[in-house]
Amino acid sequence: MNRMREVRDRVVEVTRRHPWWVSFLTAVVVLLPAIVTVASNLLRHWYPTGDVSHTELMLRGIPRHPPLVGVAARVGNDINNQGYTPGPSMAYAMYPIYLLFGRTSLGVLVSTLTLHFASIWASLHLTRRWVGDRAMLVLATTLALMVRALAPRFFLEPWNVWIPVFAFLLFLVLAWGVIDGHVRALPVMCVVGTHCLQTHISYVPLVAVLVVGVAAHVLIKGRREDRRWLGWSILLMAIMWIPPVVEQLRPGGGNLRRLWEHFTDPPTDTVGFVAAFKAMAGELNLFGPWLSGPGRAPYDSPQWVGFVLFVVLVGIGIFAARGRRRLQVAHLGLGTVTIVGLVAAARIFGNFYDYLIRWMWVLAVLWVVTSVVSIVGWSRVERVRRPITIGGVVVLVMTAAWGSLSSAGAYPPYRHDSDLVAGLAPQLDEALPANHSSRLLRWHDPAALGGTAFGLVLEMEKRGVDLGVDPWGGAAARPYRVLTEDRADSVLWLVVGPENIDRFASRADAIRIASFDPRSPDEKAESEMLRAEIESSMLAAGHPEWIELLDSQYGHMQILLFTPISDELFTMVARYSEIRLPAAVFAVPTGAPLFP
Repeated sequence: MNRMREVRDRVVEVTRRHPWWVSFLTAVVVLLPAIVTVASNLLRHWYPTGDVSHTELMLRGIPRHPPLVGVAARVGNDINNQGYTPGPSMAYAMYPIYLLFGRTSLGVLVSTLTLHFASIWASLHLTRRWVGDRAMLVLATTLALMVRALAPRFFLEPWNVWIPVFAFLLFLVLAWGVIDGHVRALPVMCVVGTHCLQTHISYVPLVAVLVVGVAAHVLIKGRREDRRWLGWSILLMAIMWIPPVVEQLRPGGGNLRRLWEHFTDPPTDTVGFVAAFKAMAGELNLFGPWLSGPGRAPYDSPQWVGFVLFVVLVGIGIFAARGRRRLQVAHLGLGTVTIVGLVAAARIFGNFYDYLIRWMWVLAVLWVVTSVVSIVGWSRVERVRRPITIGGVVVLVMTAAWGSLSSAGAYPPYRHDSDLVAGLAPQLDEALPANHSSRLLRWHDPAALGGTAFGLVLEMEKRGVDLGVDPWGGAAARPYRVLTEDRADSVLWLVVGPENIDRFASRADAIRIASFDPRSPDEKAESEMLRAEIESSMLAAGHPEWIELLDSQYGHMQILLFTPISDELFTMVARYSEIRLPAAVFAVPTGAPLFP
């Protein structure tokens, strides 16, 4: 018994002397599934495509072409003048690690993991410093459950939608700390909040309301010396907004104006409060996706029992926090953000995707954490605090182990698109000598929304062969890679799908310089069987015109998202698209007709 007490006292002493290491090691345990996920790809040859390639294409522009705005976004109705996310903070935050790893695609994954780790580590450390060990343990355990639900794909896709999720957690922790009296955290809070809203537009109302509210609190109730931290905060935010403002003022620019016009005068109806509440009830839920993982659409019927239990837990937590100002402030801040989030969600227009409200997972986690901390700190549960603490440690470790085992060996998204790039790039490298020729890449891709083409632009650039894109692709590839046909020495066409390849090969002006089929023999047989069944189902449904979409530009997404097909047909088309199709690259003279 004495020996155990000595060990316990020694551990307590070490944790007091090295608080950063305690939170650091805790963060490692929390993010262990993510670390295992990224480590699984250290020696794997992988070629980014789609949104992943958009991110690296932006990073590769630094320092010669420093980004002034973020990645391409669905802003505006003109495909030739697509908008961007508000700001470039994501690129500059990721770049140091990306550079350290030799400007490789692995560096993109590691830099993404580093950003998530830094946010979680800081959140845990500040919680422990400002509230205590038990609060940090509750937060760590709850975050471990969320990380397990997100892994592995979330940590293998450096998508701008995912990047700010844990940064938003840190922002909320910092905002609570400032209101609780830790005013020195205000500049960091403003920087992190600005990073969130620059990276994805959905964070704008959430961050803006809290920044204004916290700044007003400091200005009105803070001491005179506290107000200098407000001045530093304004200065740092002004610096972060210099690039987007410069872009706005440049000839041909105007992304901030485009964003304002697009979201203040949306092109379609908003989803409304009923749909927003239904979505929030499904997310703020003890059986919600923050525990079970993605897959629930915002318009799906929520698990009402889980929502009621969530409300009961929060209600008990608020009751238990009576007389404790620190926890009451936390509940008040979360309540404010939740209401703002409901209003913001009601203003969503177009397709109501779950990634647009991924920040609700953070709200769910923090509501659970503040409620549990309030209940555990209640005098009436004094006798069970130690068992709760031990149980929290057990859940934390078991969750991390569970998530790590299920994440081991995970492959980055768009595997077959990556295989296409891997198969085509060496052939193009041999057929296109690295010189100063201006080559324009165009594509006809029914399956991958052009993701393979952007991956090919990225990989060939790494090999010393620059490929330009048409103006309408400049937002994803970055404007400096735009090449008009009148300035091009040659034109390349990436053509996807057997039927499309045969049609293009029949042209007298087309020379095939590369081809590759990413499918295994079994996948090829499955794909051909699915194609026959899909065509039969479309004919049986009385819509032969749908068959043409299977070979049209981005036709698979047109069928899945905008065509009223049956659930059975949806499943078949989704699988057919997932398997992907063979591709070929053709060279044609400039001025040659477009596809086919």
